[in-house]
Amino acid sequence: MTSRPEEQTVNHIGRWVTSGIAGVIGILGLFVASRATDDTFYAMGLIVFVIAVAFIFYSIRRAFDEAGARPRGPGDTAAHSHSP
Repeated sequence: MTSRPEEQTVNHIGRWVTSGIAGVIGILGLFVASRATDDTFYAMGLIVFVIAVAFIFYSIRRAFDEAGARPRGPGDTAAHSHSP
């Protein structure tokens, strides 16, 4: 079943908002790590940042997968084909 264009637009906007919130949380994690007075807060700030960056990359991957994109590399003959 295909979703309507309005639903897809809302889904894309939600993905942007979610990734933006994850980015802000990641920056806050770096701020916490920079102001840490002990090793626990420093480590937790860095962990929050790494998780936020991983989530953003996962969101990008999921968007490409839903769009039908596929990885291309040197062994991909379709990417290097010169036939019309």
